[in-house]
Amino acid sequence: MGKKVYIRNKYYKLLLIGFLIERVIKRMTKRTTDFIEDFIEEKEKIVDIGAGGGWISQEIQERKKTENVLLDVINLNQTDLPLIMYDGENMPFDDNAFDTALLICVLHHCENPSRVLQEAKRIVKNKIIIMEDIAKPPFGEIALRLKDAVINVGFCLMVNALKEITNLPFYFKTVSEWEQIFKNLNLKVIYKKELRAALGNHSVFFVVEK
Repeated sequence: MGKKVYIRNKYYKLLLIGFLIERVIKRMTKRTTDFIEDFIEEKEKIVDIGAGGGWISQEIQERKKTENVLLDVINLNQTDLPLIMYDGENMPFDDNAFDTALLICVLHHCENPSRVLQEAKRIVKNKIIIMEDIAKPPFGEIALRLKDAVINVGFCLMVNALKEITNLPFYFKTVSEWEQIFKNLNLKVIYKKELRAALGNHSVFFVVEK
């Protein structure tokens, strides 16, 4: 990621973990975009669902000259990309409004991930790109919850939005459980790759088509 991470809270560097969170964001943004860009054509219209800070969409737009819109239930946007707020279930777009949807480490925070995927399917012409963390036994889910909570709380402290995540649910699933959800929604997995992560956990990268 060539461009420096921009965080609107100018006091975040005073936090002891500020430099660490920034490093994690930059690494995740570069790693994720490196995977995603091979599945995105130039000048596509992209909706980034649960976009958080918006850095991944910003990086994709810079690399691929795409037109990106951020969609989220709270405003954590740290970019100049347009953000649209929604209720977490009903996405305020017409059918087939976008070429591609992104769901990057989002679905495990959704109480009804099937509903989110169903809406994502409705508003795209073609594909949905998904990245999820996968807990591995025996202690993987405990470590994963701890890691995810620290990153999310740290980020929200940095952007003065801690009160927005007082309810931070975790609904981690196995690879086969995600694949069953895709099957139930008639979404075809055209690409899958598992990535090893720290503490015995994995991330899995899916590309699914309508």
